[in-house]
Amino acid sequence: MISPRPQLVVPARSITAPEVLELAQRAQAKGWSGFWVSEVLSLDAAVLLGALAVQTTGMRLGTAIVPATTRSAALLAMFASTAAQLAPGRVSIGIGVSTPAIVAERHDRPAEPAAATAAGVLEVVIDALDGKRVERATNPHVSGLRIAPLGQRPPILLAALGPRMRSVALERADGLVLNLVPLAEAAEIASVAHLDRGEDYEVLISQRICVDPTADDLRSLRREIASYCRVPAYAANFARLGVDIEPVLAATSDDAADAIPDDLLHELVIVGSPQECRARVDAFLSAGVTPLLAPVGAAARTANLIDRLPTA
Repeated sequence: MISPRPQLVVPARSITAPEVLELAQRAQAKGWSGFWVSEVLSLDAAVLLGALAVQTTGMRLGTAIVPATTRSAALLAMFASTAAQLAPGRVSIGIGVSTPAIVAERHDRPAEPAAATAAGVLEVVIDALDGKRVERATNPHVSGLRIAPLGQRPPILLAALGPRMRSVALERADGLVLNLVPLAEAAEIASVAHLDRGEDYEVLISQRICVDPTADDLRSLRREIASYCRVPAYAANFARLGVDIEPVLAATSDDAADAIPDDLLHELVIVGSPQECRARVDAFLSAGVTPLLAPVGAAARTANLIDRLPTA
């Protein structure tokens, strides 16, 4: 399933829906093999994926990721089925549990235990897509759910960072999606996954990238990494990797970006010339990891990456 040609995941913010569709068509014309959408608090990934399904041909499409906790499990299954019917064989649905702040404070939904929630949602979505009548008494509670079975079920991927969530992904999902993980760690996770589930089990990573970065680009990337350091799941994972984020946590919000060391920035982000960036992309591919390239900045910077990164 891993393609030697780059795949793109567009920013979740600072971009409009028409721009997303224009960028997808641009990427298709330039030979990119996949185009993915993410969702935080701006554009709706389900609507975008439906539009992309009918406005592109050949390219792989997917979500990386859409929260599984801001929609019901039944609605996620309906979304996956609809998208797969519009673009048969081209769609992959990546889901994740998001953060308590987004789920509880922005969406007014209960923030349930992450691993248990993910396992339950995966069971409901996959069973429903396989045409089974879903009856589930525990979280999520579902009764009498049945949707028309598909000739080919789309792969359902799980955003998995820590060991517990990766265990859920290996047991129940068709693949897992990493975020803010160094290449060496991603390669080790992929090696374990392939031993457990076989070489067809896909490990992807939402990989930030910036071709010929400016000082403002690097500052923006540092701010983003600093914000993730304050999310408990990411803080715990950085601790497992031996990364000292205490200086970031101790800094004020205005100064936190300056506390991100250069070596951490370059481990988590691909930066450099187009050729240097492509070499880093190839390193992920050689390690058995599918990089979904997430450009820094808005539509213009994404278009710049599409045009300048070698696709072969």
